[in-house]
Amino acid sequence: MKKLTKNLLYASVAGITILSSTIPYNVYAMTQDETVYAKLQTNGDQKYVSVTKHLINDGKTEELTDLSSLSKIENLNGFESWSVNGPELTWRAAGKDIYYRGESDQELPVTMKVVYKLNGEVKELDEILGKSGQVEIQLEYINHAKNGNLWTPFVVAVATTLDETKVSNINVTNGKITSNGRNIAIAAVAAPGLYESLGLKELKDTDKVVISFETTNFELGDIYSVVTPKLLDSADLKIFDELEGLYADAEKMSQGSQDLVTGARALRAGILELRTAVAKARDQVQGVGGLLDEATIAGIKIQASAAAQESVKTQAPTINAMLEQQLANNEVLLDALKLEAEQMCKAQYSTCPAEMTVKFQEQLLAKVKTTLAQSSMELATQVAMTTAAATAESVATQLAGVVGEKTGALLLAPFDAIVGGIDQVLNGADELCAGMEKFDKEGVQTLNSFVNGQLRSTADKAKRLTQLADQYDNFSGKADGVKSETKFVLMIEGRKAK
Repeated sequence: MKKLTKNLLYASVAGITILSSTIPYNVYAMTQDETVYAKLQTNGDQKYVSVTKHLINDGKTEELTDLSSLSKIENLNGFESWSVNGPELTWRAAGKDIYYRGESDQELPVTMKVVYKLNGEVKELDEILGKSGQVEIQLEYINHAKNGNLWTPFVVAVATTLDETKVSNINVTNGKITSNGRNIAIAAVAAPGLYESLGLKELKDTDKVVISFETTNFELGDIYSVVTPKLLDSADLKIFDELEGLYADAEKMSQGSQDLVTGARALRAGILELRTAVAKARDQVQGVGGLLDEATIAGIKIQASAAAQESVKTQAPTINAMLEQQLANNEVLLDALKLEAEQMCKAQYSTCPAEMTVKFQEQLLAKVKTTLAQSSMELATQVAMTTAAATAESVATQLAGVVGEKTGALLLAPFDAIVGGIDQVLNGADELCAGMEKFDKEGVQTLNSFVNGQLRSTADKAKRLTQLADQYDNFSGKADGVKSETKFVLMIEGRKAK
Protein backbone atom coordinates (compact mmCIF):
# COMPACT_ATOMS: atom_id res chain seq x y z
CA MET A 1 0.00 0.00 0.00
CA LYS A 2 2.84 2.38 0.80
CA LYS A 3 4.37 1.71 -2.61
CA LEU A 4 1.07 2.43 -4.33
CA THR A 5 0.70 5.65 -2.33
CA LYS A 6 4.14 6.85 -3.36
CA ASN A 7 3.50 5.92 -7.01
CA LEU A 8 0.35 8.03 -7.02
CA LEU A 9 2.23 10.96 -5.56
CA TYR A 10 5.11 10.62 -7.98
CA ALA A 11 2.69 10.44 -10.90
CA SER A 12 0.90 13.59 -9.74
CA VAL A 13 4.10 15.53 -9.21
CA ALA A 14 5.60 14.27 -12.47
CA GLY A 15 2.53 15.39 -14.42
CA ILE A 16 2.65 18.85 -12.89
CA THR A 17 6.40 19.08 -13.50
CA ILE A 18 6.05 18.11 -17.17
CA LEU A 19 3.29 20.64 -17.74
CA SER A 20 5.41 23.41 -16.23
CA SER A 21 8.29 22.57 -18.59
CA THR A 22 6.54 22.47 -21.96
CA ILE A 23 7.04 26.12 -22.99
CA PRO A 24 9.32 26.10 -26.06
CA TYR A 25 12.74 27.70 -25.88
CA ASN A 26 14.20 30.13 -28.36
CA VAL A 27 17.50 29.18 -29.96
CA TYR A 28 20.39 29.75 -27.54
CA ALA A 29 23.92 28.39 -27.34
CA MET A 30 22.82 26.95 -24.00
CA THR A 31 19.56 26.76 -22.08
CA GLN A 32 18.98 25.32 -18.64
CA ASP A 33 16.24 23.68 -16.67
CA GLU A 34 16.58 23.82 -12.90
CA THR A 35 14.68 21.79 -10.31
CA VAL A 36 15.03 22.64 -6.62
CA TYR A 37 14.23 19.78 -4.23
CA ALA A 38 13.61 20.81 -0.62
CA LYS A 39 13.00 18.32 2.17
CA LEU A 40 11.03 19.93 4.99
CA GLN A 41 10.28 19.22 8.63
CA THR A 42 6.70 18.19 9.37
CA ASN A 43 6.01 21.78 10.52
CA GLY A 44 7.32 23.18 7.22
CA ASP A 45 10.79 24.22 8.40
CA GLN A 46 13.55 23.63 5.86
CA LYS A 47 15.83 20.58 6.38
CA TYR A 48 18.04 20.72 3.34
CA VAL A 49 17.90 21.81 -0.31
CA SER A 50 19.24 19.91 -3.29
CA VAL A 51 19.29 21.42 -6.80
CA THR A 52 19.40 19.50 -10.07
CA LYS A 53 20.38 21.41 -13.20
CA HIS A 54 20.06 20.28 -16.79
CA LEU A 55 22.38 22.29 -19.06
CA ILE A 56 20.99 21.88 -22.56
CA ASN A 57 23.79 22.11 -25.12
CA ASP A 58 21.80 23.76 -27.92
CA GLY A 59 24.95 24.77 -29.78
CA LYS A 60 26.63 21.33 -29.38
CA THR A 61 29.73 23.12 -28.05
CA GLU A 62 32.79 21.52 -26.49
CA GLU A 63 32.45 23.51 -23.26
CA LEU A 64 29.50 24.84 -21.27
CA THR A 65 29.94 27.63 -18.72
CA ASP A 66 27.48 27.99 -15.89
CA LEU A 67 27.23 30.25 -12.84
CA SER A 68 26.23 28.39 -9.69
CA SER A 69 26.05 29.00 -5.95
CA LEU A 70 25.81 25.25 -5.22
CA SER A 71 28.19 23.15 -3.14
CA LYS A 72 29.01 19.42 -3.26
CA ILE A 73 28.55 19.31 -7.03
CA GLU A 74 28.33 15.94 -8.78
CA ASN A 75 27.73 14.82 -12.37
CA LEU A 76 24.50 12.84 -12.53
CA ASN A 77 24.50 11.42 -16.03
CA GLY A 78 28.01 10.99 -17.34
CA PHE A 79 31.70 11.30 -16.72
CA GLU A 80 32.28 14.82 -18.04
CA SER A 81 34.68 16.79 -15.86
CA TRP A 82 34.48 20.42 -14.81
CA SER A 83 36.61 23.18 -13.43
CA VAL A 84 35.67 25.80 -10.84
CA ASN A 85 36.58 29.47 -10.86
CA GLY A 86 34.65 31.13 -8.03
CA PRO A 87 30.94 30.80 -8.90
CA GLU A 88 31.80 29.85 -12.49
CA LEU A 89 31.68 26.20 -13.59
CA THR A 90 33.18 25.15 -16.92
CA TRP A 91 32.03 21.73 -18.12
CA ARG A 92 33.89 19.76 -20.77
CA ALA A 93 30.66 18.79 -22.49
CA ALA A 94 31.98 17.54 -25.86
CA GLY A 95 28.68 18.56 -27.50
CA LYS A 96 26.49 16.77 -24.90
CA ASP A 97 23.96 17.95 -22.34
CA ILE A 98 25.06 18.11 -18.70
CA TYR A 99 23.02 16.89 -15.73
CA TYR A 100 24.42 17.80 -12.34
CA ARG A 101 23.29 18.41 -8.79
CA GLY A 102 24.48 20.28 -5.75
CA GLU A 103 23.34 21.48 -2.35
CA SER A 104 22.24 24.97 -1.33
CA ASP A 105 21.77 26.81 1.95
CA GLN A 106 19.78 29.68 0.38
CA GLU A 107 16.31 30.50 1.66
CA LEU A 108 13.57 29.36 -0.68
CA PRO A 109 11.44 32.10 -2.31
CA VAL A 110 8.34 30.25 -1.06
CA THR A 111 8.30 28.61 2.37
CA MET A 112 5.69 26.60 4.25
CA LYS A 113 4.05 26.68 7.62
CA VAL A 114 2.11 23.56 8.62
CA VAL A 115 -0.40 23.45 11.48
CA TYR A 116 -2.10 20.28 12.71
CA LYS A 117 -5.39 20.18 14.62
CA LEU A 118 -7.25 17.35 16.32
CA ASN A 119 -10.90 18.00 17.17
CA GLY A 120 -10.30 21.74 16.73
CA GLU A 121 -7.22 21.99 18.98
CA VAL A 122 -3.74 22.81 17.64
CA LYS A 123 -1.38 19.90 18.31
CA GLU A 124 2.13 18.78 17.51
CA LEU A 125 2.20 16.04 14.89
CA ASP A 126 3.55 13.43 17.31
CA GLU A 127 0.62 14.11 19.65
CA ILE A 128 -2.01 13.05 17.13
CA LEU A 129 -0.35 10.20 15.22
CA GLY A 130 -2.47 7.05 15.66
CA LYS A 131 -5.34 9.03 17.24
CA SER A 132 -8.96 9.13 16.05
CA GLY A 133 -11.19 12.14 15.56
CA GLN A 134 -11.50 15.20 13.33
CA VAL A 135 -8.11 16.09 11.83
CA GLU A 136 -7.26 19.32 10.06
CA ILE A 137 -3.97 20.01 8.26
CA GLN A 138 -3.34 23.66 7.35
CA LEU A 139 -0.68 24.29 4.70
CA GLU A 140 0.22 27.96 4.49
CA TYR A 141 2.66 29.17 1.81
CA ILE A 142 4.66 32.37 2.36
CA ASN A 143 5.98 34.28 -0.65
CA HIS A 144 9.28 36.07 0.07
CA ALA A 145 9.91 37.36 -3.48
CA LYS A 146 8.56 40.90 -3.13
CA ASN A 147 9.19 43.54 -5.81
CA GLY A 148 7.94 46.97 -4.73
CA ASN A 149 4.26 46.45 -3.90
CA LEU A 150 4.00 43.22 -5.90
CA TRP A 151 5.04 39.63 -5.23
CA THR A 152 6.46 37.31 -7.88
CA PRO A 153 3.41 35.15 -8.74
CA PHE A 154 4.35 31.63 -7.68
CA VAL A 155 1.74 28.92 -8.23
CA VAL A 156 1.86 25.90 -5.91
CA ALA A 157 0.45 22.50 -6.90
CA VAL A 158 -0.10 20.36 -3.78
CA ALA A 159 -0.45 16.56 -3.78
CA THR A 160 -0.89 13.98 -1.01
CA THR A 161 -2.78 10.74 -0.36
CA LEU A 162 -4.87 9.21 2.44
CA ASP A 163 -5.65 5.59 3.29
CA GLU A 164 -9.33 5.26 2.40
CA THR A 165 -9.85 2.55 5.01
CA LYS A 166 -8.96 4.97 7.81
CA VAL A 167 -10.63 8.24 6.75
CA SER A 168 -14.03 9.65 5.84
CA ASN A 169 -15.74 13.00 5.22
CA ILE A 170 -12.67 14.43 3.44
CA ASN A 171 -12.61 18.09 2.43
CA VAL A 172 -9.94 20.26 0.81
CA THR A 173 -9.90 23.96 -0.02
CA ASN A 174 -8.80 25.09 -3.50
CA GLY A 175 -8.55 21.49 -4.64
CA LYS A 176 -10.11 18.18 -5.66
CA ILE A 177 -10.35 14.67 -4.23
CA THR A 178 -10.18 11.40 -6.21
CA SER A 179 -10.24 7.76 -5.12
CA ASN A 180 -9.13 4.43 -6.58
CA GLY A 181 -11.04 2.40 -3.99
CA ARG A 182 -8.08 1.95 -1.63
CA ASN A 183 -6.33 5.32 -1.53
CA ILE A 184 -7.58 8.87 -1.82
CA ALA A 185 -5.48 11.33 -3.82
CA ILE A 186 -5.77 15.01 -2.97
CA ALA A 187 -4.63 17.73 -5.37
CA ALA A 188 -4.90 21.45 -4.63
CA VAL A 189 -3.52 24.78 -5.77
CA ALA A 190 -2.22 27.81 -3.85
CA ALA A 191 -1.01 31.22 -5.03
CA PRO A 192 0.92 32.94 -2.21
CA GLY A 193 1.19 36.72 -2.57
CA LEU A 194 -1.46 37.03 -5.31
CA TYR A 195 -4.08 38.49 -2.95
CA GLU A 196 -1.56 40.98 -1.55
CA SER A 197 -0.54 42.00 -5.10
CA LEU A 198 -4.00 42.45 -6.62
CA GLY A 199 -6.07 43.23 -3.53
CA LEU A 200 -9.10 41.28 -4.82
CA LYS A 201 -11.22 39.81 -2.04
CA GLU A 202 -11.95 36.77 -4.23
CA LEU A 203 -8.26 35.82 -3.93
CA LYS A 204 -8.13 35.94 -0.15
CA ASP A 205 -6.81 32.73 1.46
CA THR A 206 -5.43 31.44 -1.85
CA ASP A 207 -2.11 31.18 -0.04
CA LYS A 208 -3.51 28.29 2.01
CA VAL A 209 -4.68 24.74 1.49
CA VAL A 210 -6.70 23.16 4.30
CA ILE A 211 -7.29 19.40 4.35
CA SER A 212 -9.77 17.99 6.88
CA PHE A 213 -11.19 14.53 7.49
CA GLU A 214 -12.44 12.09 10.10
CA THR A 215 -9.97 9.32 10.96
CA THR A 216 -9.87 6.20 13.08
CA ASN A 217 -6.06 6.02 13.07
CA PHE A 218 -4.31 9.18 11.92
CA GLU A 219 -1.17 8.91 9.85
CA LEU A 220 0.50 11.58 7.71
CA GLY A 221 1.06 10.82 4.04
CA ASP A 222 3.88 12.36 2.01
CA ILE A 223 3.01 15.93 1.04
CA TYR A 224 4.47 17.28 -2.20
CA SER A 225 4.31 20.94 -3.27
CA VAL A 226 5.47 21.86 -6.78
CA VAL A 227 6.15 25.60 -7.02
CA THR A 228 6.51 27.38 -10.37
CA PRO A 229 6.78 31.12 -11.15
CA LYS A 230 3.98 31.16 -13.70
CA LEU A 231 0.84 33.30 -13.89
CA LEU A 232 0.14 33.53 -17.62
CA ASP A 233 1.98 32.13 -20.62
CA SER A 234 3.37 34.47 -23.25
CA ALA A 235 0.55 33.52 -25.64
CA ASP A 236 -2.00 34.78 -23.10
CA LEU A 237 -0.56 38.31 -23.03
CA LYS A 238 -2.73 39.30 -26.02
CA ILE A 239 -5.62 39.66 -23.55
CA PHE A 240 -4.03 42.89 -22.30
CA ASP A 241 -4.03 44.31 -25.85
CA GLU A 242 -7.71 43.41 -26.17
CA LEU A 243 -8.43 45.19 -22.90
CA GLU A 244 -6.99 48.40 -24.35
CA GLY A 245 -9.87 48.38 -26.83
CA LEU A 246 -12.35 47.86 -23.99
CA TYR A 247 -10.97 50.88 -22.13
CA ALA A 248 -11.39 53.06 -25.24
CA ASP A 249 -14.93 51.75 -25.90
CA ALA A 250 -15.94 52.48 -22.30
CA GLU A 251 -14.66 56.05 -22.67
CA LYS A 252 -16.63 56.47 -25.93
CA MET A 253 -19.76 55.11 -24.27
CA SER A 254 -19.23 57.50 -21.37
CA GLN A 255 -18.87 60.49 -23.69
CA GLY A 256 -21.89 59.39 -25.73
CA SER A 257 -24.01 59.12 -22.61
CA GLN A 258 -22.95 62.59 -21.50
CA ASP A 259 -23.89 63.91 -24.96
CA LEU A 260 -27.35 62.36 -24.57
CA VAL A 261 -27.76 64.03 -21.18
CA THR A 262 -26.74 67.36 -22.72
CA GLY A 263 -29.24 66.82 -25.53
CA ALA A 264 -32.05 65.97 -23.10
CA ARG A 265 -31.30 69.12 -21.12
CA ALA A 266 -31.29 71.21 -24.31
CA LEU A 267 -34.66 69.72 -25.36
CA ARG A 268 -36.15 70.60 -21.99
CA ALA A 269 -34.75 74.12 -22.18
CA GLY A 270 -36.24 74.57 -25.68
CA ILE A 271 -39.69 73.40 -24.57
CA LEU A 272 -39.53 75.70 -21.54
CA GLU A 273 -38.60 78.61 -23.82
CA LEU A 274 -41.57 77.78 -26.08
CA ARG A 275 -43.93 77.77 -23.12
CA THR A 276 -42.65 81.15 -22.01
CA ALA A 277 -43.27 82.57 -25.49
CA VAL A 278 -46.81 81.13 -25.68
CA ALA A 279 -47.64 82.43 -22.19
CA LYS A 280 -46.35 85.85 -23.20
CA ALA A 281 -48.54 85.82 -26.33
CA ARG A 282 -51.53 84.86 -24.20
CA ASP A 283 -50.93 87.86 -21.96
CA GLN A 284 -50.81 90.10 -25.04
CA VAL A 285 -54.07 88.66 -26.37
CA GLN A 286 -55.68 89.13 -22.99
CA GLY A 287 -54.82 92.82 -23.22
CA VAL A 288 -55.91 93.62 -26.81
CA GLY A 289 -58.53 90.94 -27.61
CA GLY A 290 -59.32 89.52 -31.06
CA LEU A 291 -62.02 88.28 -33.41
CA LEU A 292 -60.89 84.68 -33.70
CA ASP A 293 -63.29 82.24 -32.06
CA GLU A 294 -62.43 78.95 -30.42
CA ALA A 295 -63.34 76.86 -33.46
CA THR A 296 -61.14 78.95 -35.74
CA ILE A 297 -58.18 78.69 -33.38
CA ALA A 298 -58.73 74.92 -33.19
CA GLY A 299 -58.79 74.70 -36.97
CA ILE A 300 -55.57 76.68 -37.25
CA LYS A 301 -53.94 74.37 -34.72
CA ILE A 302 -55.14 71.26 -36.55
CA GLN A 303 -53.94 72.52 -39.92
CA ALA A 304 -50.57 73.64 -38.56
CA SER A 305 -50.07 70.38 -36.69
CA ALA A 306 -51.06 68.31 -39.73
CA ALA A 307 -48.66 70.24 -41.94
CA ALA A 308 -45.86 69.79 -39.41
CA GLN A 309 -46.64 66.07 -39.15
CA GLU A 310 -46.50 65.62 -42.93
CA SER A 311 -43.22 67.53 -43.04
CA VAL A 312 -41.71 65.15 -40.47
CA LYS A 313 -42.93 62.13 -42.51
CA THR A 314 -40.98 63.38 -45.52
CA GLN A 315 -37.84 63.38 -43.33
CA ALA A 316 -38.32 59.73 -42.28
CA PRO A 317 -35.80 58.30 -44.81
CA THR A 318 -33.15 60.76 -43.67
CA ILE A 319 -33.79 59.98 -39.98
CA ASN A 320 -33.72 56.22 -40.61
CA ALA A 321 -30.48 56.52 -42.58
CA MET A 322 -28.85 58.41 -39.71
CA LEU A 323 -30.02 55.75 -37.26
CA GLU A 324 -28.65 52.98 -39.51
CA GLN A 325 -25.25 54.68 -39.59
CA GLN A 326 -25.19 55.25 -35.80
CA LEU A 327 -26.14 51.63 -35.08
CA ALA A 328 -23.54 50.31 -37.53
CA ASN A 329 -20.82 52.30 -35.72
CA ASN A 330 -21.97 51.45 -32.20
CA GLU A 331 -19.61 48.55 -31.41
CA VAL A 332 -20.62 48.45 -27.75
CA LEU A 333 -24.33 47.97 -28.69
CA LEU A 334 -23.48 45.37 -31.37
CA ASP A 335 -21.33 43.41 -28.88
CA ALA A 336 -24.14 43.55 -26.31
CA LEU A 337 -26.68 42.31 -28.91
CA LYS A 338 -24.30 39.49 -29.86
CA LEU A 339 -24.04 38.36 -26.20
CA GLU A 340 -27.85 38.58 -25.81
CA ALA A 341 -28.30 36.58 -29.04
CA GLU A 342 -25.97 33.86 -27.76
CA GLN A 343 -27.90 33.64 -24.48
CA MET A 344 -31.27 33.49 -26.32
CA CYS A 345 -29.94 30.83 -28.66
CA LYS A 346 -28.51 28.72 -25.81
CA ALA A 347 -31.81 29.02 -23.93
CA GLN A 348 -33.75 27.66 -26.95
CA TYR A 349 -31.31 25.11 -28.28
CA SER A 350 -29.11 22.66 -26.42
CA THR A 351 -26.46 23.14 -29.13
CA CYS A 352 -26.34 26.61 -30.62
CA PRO A 353 -25.03 26.75 -34.22
CA ALA A 354 -23.27 29.93 -35.28
CA GLU A 355 -25.88 30.65 -37.95
CA MET A 356 -28.67 30.59 -35.35
CA THR A 357 -26.74 33.05 -33.18
CA VAL A 358 -26.45 35.37 -36.22
CA LYS A 359 -30.19 34.96 -36.85
CA PHE A 360 -31.07 35.91 -33.27
CA GLN A 361 -28.65 38.84 -33.44
CA GLU A 362 -30.27 40.09 -36.65
CA GLN A 363 -33.72 39.82 -35.04
CA LEU A 364 -32.57 41.79 -31.99
CA LEU A 365 -30.94 44.45 -34.18
CA ALA A 366 -34.11 44.76 -36.25
CA LYS A 367 -36.15 45.29 -33.06
CA VAL A 368 -33.71 47.97 -31.88
CA LYS A 369 -33.88 49.71 -35.27
CA THR A 370 -37.69 49.60 -35.26
CA THR A 371 -37.93 50.92 -31.69
CA LEU A 372 -35.40 53.73 -32.27
CA ALA A 373 -37.03 54.70 -35.58
CA GLN A 374 -40.47 54.82 -33.94
CA SER A 375 -39.20 56.82 -30.95
CA SER A 376 -37.30 59.26 -33.17
CA MET A 377 -40.31 59.84 -35.41
CA GLU A 378 -42.61 60.32 -32.41
CA LEU A 379 -40.25 62.83 -30.79
CA ALA A 380 -39.69 64.73 -34.06
CA THR A 381 -43.46 64.81 -34.72
CA GLN A 382 -44.18 66.00 -31.18
CA VAL A 383 -41.62 68.82 -31.39
CA ALA A 384 -42.80 69.83 -34.87
CA MET A 385 -46.44 69.98 -33.78
CA THR A 386 -45.49 72.01 -30.71
CA THR A 387 -43.52 74.40 -32.93
CA ALA A 388 -46.58 74.71 -35.18
CA ALA A 389 -48.52 75.86 -32.13
CA ALA A 390 -46.01 78.69 -31.81
CA THR A 391 -46.99 79.78 -35.32
CA ALA A 392 -50.59 79.93 -34.17
CA GLU A 393 -49.38 82.20 -31.38
CA SER A 394 -47.80 84.59 -33.89
CA VAL A 395 -50.89 84.70 -36.12
CA ALA A 396 -53.20 85.16 -33.15
CA THR A 397 -51.02 87.93 -31.76
CA GLN A 398 -51.06 89.86 -35.06
CA LEU A 399 -54.82 89.51 -35.45
CA ALA A 400 -55.35 90.48 -31.83
CA GLY A 401 -53.46 93.69 -32.48
CA VAL A 402 -55.90 94.60 -35.27
CA VAL A 403 -59.14 93.77 -33.54
CA GLY A 404 -60.56 95.42 -30.55
CA GLU A 405 -60.23 94.63 -26.92
CA LYS A 406 -63.78 93.27 -26.79
CA THR A 407 -62.98 90.11 -28.77
CA GLY A 408 -59.61 89.36 -27.08
CA ALA A 409 -61.17 87.19 -24.41
CA LEU A 410 -62.32 84.73 -27.09
CA LEU A 411 -58.68 83.77 -27.80
CA LEU A 412 -57.66 83.10 -24.20
CA ALA A 413 -59.15 79.61 -24.01
CA PRO A 414 -57.15 78.24 -27.00
CA PHE A 415 -53.97 79.71 -25.60
CA ASP A 416 -54.73 78.10 -22.25
CA ALA A 417 -55.14 74.79 -24.04
CA ILE A 418 -51.84 75.30 -25.87
CA VAL A 419 -50.04 76.13 -22.62
CA GLY A 420 -51.59 73.06 -20.99
CA GLY A 421 -50.33 70.88 -23.85
CA ILE A 422 -46.87 72.34 -23.61
CA ASP A 423 -46.88 71.68 -19.85
CA GLN A 424 -47.56 68.00 -20.54
CA VAL A 425 -44.67 67.89 -23.00
CA LEU A 426 -42.49 69.73 -20.47
CA ASN A 427 -43.32 67.15 -17.79
CA GLY A 428 -42.26 64.41 -20.20
CA ALA A 429 -39.03 66.26 -20.95
CA ASP A 430 -38.39 66.58 -17.19
CA GLU A 431 -38.80 62.81 -16.77
CA LEU A 432 -36.60 62.11 -19.79
CA CYS A 433 -33.89 64.45 -18.51
CA ALA A 434 -34.00 62.99 -14.97
CA GLY A 435 -33.94 59.43 -16.34
CA MET A 436 -31.01 60.11 -18.64
CA GLU A 437 -29.06 61.80 -15.84
CA LYS A 438 -29.70 58.83 -13.50
CA PHE A 439 -28.78 56.28 -16.17
CA ASP A 440 -25.63 58.22 -17.02
CA LYS A 441 -24.55 58.66 -13.39
CA GLU A 442 -25.52 55.28 -11.92
CA GLY A 443 -25.07 53.17 -15.05
CA VAL A 444 -22.71 54.38 -17.75
CA GLN A 445 -20.35 56.49 -15.63
CA THR A 446 -20.22 53.82 -12.90
CA LEU A 447 -19.37 51.20 -15.53
CA ASN A 448 -16.72 53.42 -17.10
CA SER A 449 -15.27 54.17 -13.66
CA PHE A 450 -14.99 50.43 -12.99
CA VAL A 451 -13.50 49.58 -16.41
CA ASN A 452 -10.98 52.42 -16.49
CA GLY A 453 -10.44 52.30 -12.71
CA GLN A 454 -10.41 49.00 -10.85
CA LEU A 455 -10.34 46.75 -13.94
CA ARG A 456 -7.58 48.71 -15.61
CA SER A 457 -5.52 48.88 -12.41
CA THR A 458 -5.92 45.14 -11.80
CA ALA A 459 -5.06 44.31 -15.42
CA ASP A 460 -1.95 46.50 -15.26
CA LYS A 461 -0.86 44.70 -12.09
CA ALA A 462 -1.55 41.30 -13.68
CA LYS A 463 0.56 42.29 -16.68
CA ARG A 464 3.39 43.33 -14.37
CA LEU A 465 3.03 40.08 -12.42
CA THR A 466 3.37 38.14 -15.67
CA GLN A 467 6.60 40.03 -16.37
CA LEU A 468 7.86 39.26 -12.85
CA ALA A 469 7.07 35.59 -13.38
CA ASP A 470 9.08 35.56 -16.62
CA GLN A 471 11.97 37.34 -14.90
CA TYR A 472 12.23 34.72 -12.14
CA ASP A 473 14.14 32.07 -14.09
CA ASN A 474 16.73 30.62 -11.67
CA PHE A 475 17.45 29.87 -8.02
CA SER A 476 21.12 28.89 -7.86
CA GLY A 477 22.45 31.08 -10.69
CA LYS A 478 22.89 31.08 -14.46
CA ALA A 479 25.29 32.52 -17.01
CA ASP A 480 24.47 35.74 -18.86
CA GLY A 481 22.38 35.25 -21.98
CA VAL A 482 21.16 31.80 -20.94
CA LYS A 483 17.45 31.02 -21.20
CA SER A 484 16.41 29.29 -18.00
CA GLU A 485 13.39 27.89 -16.19
CA THR A 486 13.14 26.82 -12.58
CA LYS A 487 10.71 24.95 -10.39
CA PHE A 488 10.66 23.86 -6.77
CA VAL A 489 9.56 20.54 -5.29
CA LEU A 490 8.91 20.79 -1.54
CA MET A 491 8.47 17.48 0.25
CA ILE A 492 7.24 16.62 3.75
CA GLU A 493 7.82 12.97 4.48
CA GLY A 494 4.87 11.01 5.81
CA ARG A 495 4.73 9.69 9.38
CA LYS A 496 2.89 6.89 11.17
CA ALA A 497 2.40 6.10 14.83
CA LYS A 498 5.24 4.02 16.26
